[in-house]
Amino acid sequence: MTSAAEFTQISPEILYFGTPVAVLSSLNPDGTTNLAALSSFWALGERLMLGLTVFGQSAANLRRHGQCVVNLPSPGQWQEVERLGYTTGRTPLTDYHRTAGILHAKDKFAASGFTPLPAQYVAPARAAQCPVQIEADVIAIHPASEDAPFVYIETRKLLVHAHRDVLNSSATRFDIGAWSPLFYVFRHYFGKGSHLGTSFRAASETD
Repeated sequence: MTSAAEFTQISPEILYFGTPVAVLSSLNPDGTTNLAALSSFWALGERLMLGLTVFGQSAANLRRHGQCVVNLPSPGQWQEVERLGYTTGRTPLTDYHRTAGILHAKDKFAASGFTPLPAQYVAPARAAQCPVQIEADVIAIHPASEDAPFVYIETRKLLVHAHRDVLNSSATRFDIGAWSPLFYVFRHYFGKGSHLGTSFRAASETD
């Protein structure tokens, strides 16, 4: 039996226990697409909740123009994601950016190595190398508490693009053996591990 003596109280700097990574496309004021690495998002039904800092260009873009693409990279794109991590489309830089060593990049596709694909329902471009791309529109923006420099942006799925390599033979559902998200675990990148088991809900999600 586990006892209380086996636990230690700690104060971790971050709480990224293992979250999927997204690359967020949003529309700049000049009509170009901004890309941003996103390590805080989750889905419930057809809603996607995005967690963004107030310092970046993405939050400003989504306040002004409520459309985006949530691109989901595979582990093979971790270096492109990392290159996005120390760039911002915002200018002039804030003290937050300068302290963190983040640099301005106007063309995020060139800076990262991703290439653009046109979206069908939204203005921002998709990131071609990401196997999954979700076009979405913003339906609500929720401010964080006063001491947290974040906004929580609620979006609604409009259309999902999926590469054939991550779909089943009938191209109707994801092949969970072929598809692996890119995970961000305490600021380190990982792919999917071995299959451990199946939820009772999975029966309705397979062929």
